[in-house]
Amino acid sequence: MIDTSDGGRQPMVDETLRVGIVFNGEIYNYLELREDLASQGVHCKSKSDTEVLMQIMSRKEENGLDCLRGMFAFALWNDLTGTAILARDRIGKKPLFYTISNDCMYFCSSLDALRREAPVDTGINLEALDLYLSLGYIPAPFTIYKGISRLPAASFAKAHGGAVQVHRYWDLAKSGEPYQGTYEDAKDELEERLEQAVAIRLRSDVPIGVFLSGGVDSSLITALCIRQSKSKIQTFCVGFKRSAFDESASAISVARHLGASHHTLEAHASLLDIMPEMSSHFGEPYADASALALSAIARMARPHITVALGGDGGDEGFAGYEWYANASRLTQLSSKMPQVATSTGARMARLASNWSSNRRIGQASRALAVLELPPANGFAALRSFVSEADADFLYAGDLLEHRRMHTAAAQLLSGCYSRAEGSALRKMRFTDIETYLADDLGPKIDVATMAHGLEARAPLLDQDVMKFALSLPDHFLMDGFGGKRILRDLLARHLPPELFMRPKRGFSLPLAHWLTTTLAPKIAALETSPALLDLGVLKPLGVRRLFREHQSGVRDHTQRLFSILQLDTWLSLH
Repeated sequence: MIDTSDGGRQPMVDETLRVGIVFNGEIYNYLELREDLASQGVHCKSKSDTEVLMQIMSRKEENGLDCLRGMFAFALWNDLTGTAILARDRIGKKPLFYTISNDCMYFCSSLDALRREAPVDTGINLEALDLYLSLGYIPAPFTIYKGISRLPAASFAKAHGGAVQVHRYWDLAKSGEPYQGTYEDAKDELEERLEQAVAIRLRSDVPIGVFLSGGVDSSLITALCIRQSKSKIQTFCVGFKRSAFDESASAISVARHLGASHHTLEAHASLLDIMPEMSSHFGEPYADASALALSAIARMARPHITVALGGDGGDEGFAGYEWYANASRLTQLSSKMPQVATSTGARMARLASNWSSNRRIGQASRALAVLELPPANGFAALRSFVSEADADFLYAGDLLEHRRMHTAAAQLLSGCYSRAEGSALRKMRFTDIETYLADDLGPKIDVATMAHGLEARAPLLDQDVMKFALSLPDHFLMDGFGGKRILRDLLARHLPPELFMRPKRGFSLPLAHWLTTTLAPKIAALETSPALLDLGVLKPLGVRRLFREHQSGVRDHTQRLFSILQLDTWLSLH
C-alpha cells in the first residue's frame, strides 16, 4: 500500500543481484529507516518500504529486526553469506509457514499454497487437532499438517549450511521497568504513544477508513484518526436484528459525534454461507466465528477504501476480556477458602452435576474444579474448551490416546503463564498475547480482510503501545466497571461516556442461537458425517450429546460445536 509503482515490485533484488527479498506486510517506520540509511550513504531507488527492509536486513541480518515497526512476514536470501532468513512480526499479524524437504526450504504466507506446491507430509497432526478442538485455532509452531510448521510471532528462522534454527527476537514475558508515574501521567503518555501509532499507520498511497464497532477500542482509534487525517474518515460496522448482538446504533452515534462518514452492513444468518470460503482461505480448521462478520465488513468496505484501521489489541493489552475478571474473582475466593473446603466443594459439585441438568450447577462444578488447580493451570482450564472429562466422552481412537498422554493446550497455556513475570493479571494478558492474539486474532484479521484486497492495521498492536500496556499496574487497567479503565478514561477526552459505557460485544455473532436454528440440521448431521467418520477421532454419541445438551440449555457448547462443524467443513474441502 506504499509506493504502488513498479519500484516496489517483488521479488526485489539489490544492485549486486546477490540479495533478494519477498515481503508481505508494511513497515510503518520506513521513512525514518530510509533517512538512517541515507545518513550512512545508502540511497534507496524506490519509495517502497520493501527496499528499505531489504537494505536493513542485508546489512544487519537478524539484528535488523530490532528496528522494525510494522506487520510483516518476509524471506530474505543473502547469496554472499549463503543464508536465508524468514521472519514474522512481533504480534503475529502476518502468518508464515515453512517446511524442509529434500534439503530445500519451502515457505509461504498461505498454508494451502504451501501444501499444494511443496512435497510435504500432509497427514493430520494429532497434537494440532487436539489444540484446535481445545482452543478454536492452531497455535505455533503447529499446523494441521505433520510436515508443515508455523513460524511463531516475534521469531525468525535462519537457514545456513543445511541447518535451520528458530529464535525469538522480542519477548514481553519479562516485565521490564514497571511504570512509576501517576495515573494522569500514564493517560497522557498513552495518548501520545497512540497518536504516534495512528500517525504512522495513516501513511499510505491509497484510501483509508476505520472498522468501528462502537466499543471503546475502535471508538478511540476513530477519534485519533479523525484528529490526524487530512481527509474525511469513513467508518464501517455490522448490525444484527437480534438486539443483544447489535452495536450498529452505538457505532452510528459515535461516528456522528466524531464527524465520520459511516456505513452499516445489516448481517443475517446468510453470513454462514461463506463458511467454506473462509475455511479455504485459512487452509486449516479455524473456529473463530467473528471472522465471518469481519469478512463481510471487508467486502462492504473494499469499494470505498483499501486500508482499514481497527481497535484490535485493546482487550489483551488493557485487560478487556471478561475471563480476566472471572479468574481474578476465583483467585480471591481460593485465597479465602481452606484447601480442604475447596476440594470437598469441587467433589460435591461434580457429583451434583452428574445428576442434574441445571446449567448453574455445571458452572459451579467447573469453577470449583478450577479452584483446586495452581493459578497457571487454572487459567489454562478457563481458556480451554475441552477438559479431560470432555475428551473422554468426545474423543476416539488415536486422538483419545494422544490426549491421555499429552494435554497440549494445558501445557501450552500454563507454560506461557508461568514464563511471564509480574502479577496474575499480567501473566494472563501475556499468555493471550502469546497464543490467542498471535495465532487466532492476528491471522483472522489478515485473512478475512486480505481475501477482499483490503489491508487491516491495528494501532493498539503497536509494539511500543503493547510494551507500555504491560508495564502498567493492575489498578490502572481494572476498576469497578471492569477492564480497560485507562482506555475508557482516555476516550472520555473525545466522547461523552454515555456513548461508549456499554457491555463489550465487538463484531460478535448470535452463534449460540444459530446453532439451534439455522445451523441445527448441519449440527445434527455431524454424528453421521462421512468426513468425520472417516477421520475416526470423534465419538458420534459424544457429538450427539454436545448438541442435545446445547439445545436443552444444560451447557453452552457453542464453541465446541462450531469447532467440530468447521473441522467437518475443512475436511470436506480437502
